Amino acid sequence: MTTKISFDVSGLAWKYRSGVQNLYWAYIDAYAKRPEYLDSCEIIFYDRSGIFNQQIAQIVPNNYQSYSPKGWSRNLRRPMQAMIKMGLMPGPELKDHINHVWNWDIYNPSCSLGSITIPDILPMEYPQWFGSRFQRQTERAIRFAVDKAQFINCISYDVRDRLAAYAGIEFNRINVIYPGIDQAYFFPVEPQLQTLVLEKFNLSKNGYLLSSGFLDPRKNLKRQIEAFGIYAHKSKTSLKYVLTGLKTNLSQDVLELIETPALRDKVIFLGYVSAEDLRILTSAAACLMYCSVAEGFGLPIIEAMALGIPVVTSNTSSMNELAKDRAVLASPESVESIAQAMEETMEIPEEIRHTQILANRKFARAFTIDRWLEGHIKHMQRKH
Repeated sequence: MTTKISFDVSGLAWKYRSGVQNLYWAYIDAYAKRPEYLDSCEIIFYDRSGIFNQQIAQIVPNNYQSYSPKGWSRNLRRPMQAMIKMGLMPGPELKDHINHVWNWDIYNPSCSLGSITIPDILPMEYPQWFGSRFQRQTERAIRFAVDKAQFINCISYDVRDRLAAYAGIEFNRINVIYPGIDQAYFFPVEPQLQTLVLEKFNLSKNGYLLSSGFLDPRKNLKRQIEAFGIYAHKSKTSLKYVLTGLKTNLSQDVLELIETPALRDKVIFLGYVSAEDLRILTSAAACLMYCSVAEGFGLPIIEAMALGIPVVTSNTSSMNELAKDRAVLASPESVESIAQAMEETMEIPEEIRHTQILANRKFARAFTIDRWLEGHIKHMQRKH
């Protein structure tokens, strides 16, 4: 019997890619590159966002279903969403499907079996950093996992443990599948292309430490920049600290800090950059800084390892799970610990650094988007 699986990709209507968006794009990318999945299951990607996602339609033209007509204007998204919620638009036929839902806006008709991936429960653990809407949506996703989902997935063992403790779910109900990174990270960046991107941002190869992601308190950027100030003063380094990502309504302290006289010439904020530019910027960095307070996974850690770039990250949550013995770890609560980790990383002898780079690249190659999708499909087929 052929397994029918549907993926709700409505959350990909947002033009920016956050960590969670990357996870859902990976389902599509993996399926497009592995047509042999057709031999074991039928897959559709359906969209309730109120727009027709041209990019998804180009990647998987025969497997994408949108409630919205192809020529529907993005400006009319709200009226379309209202029509969808009132049941006035024909949707996908999900009878007898395993329906993998988007965790922010759960749609699961009674004719299908429920499946969900929980990327983290951070809004419940750190409510001061998330709006009430995020908290409600996360709580709703957890309740769906507890009460209705036949298939529950987490992106790290740390998230599994936190979810089990918070919601009282038995470990044997939770499947852990590590996400995959874009396969472009497994290949060297062409020197010419790297030079062009560095010139665009007025940077030099190995001339900066890099942090990427939203400028919110969970990313712990204020402490990381303060630590860089300590390290830069002590070492008299010419290195810069480069930030990429979107500002949030909680970014003010970081923005004010990088404008102080001591750091104004040392910290560069690039804002949001494209996925390709970020890959190239990572490939040319002296080190990736990723000392968040907590993460569900931490894709940039694996991306940097795949490119052969040293990593400084936190000794907590999934970051410790991924990077222990593979990166220099720091306490995210301690500016001094982060500064020490920077210094240690920059002073690693070349021979040891080379050996570590080779080992990290080998480790990172296991994190493919094929494996990410295959992990979901095999879990569903095994239990179906």
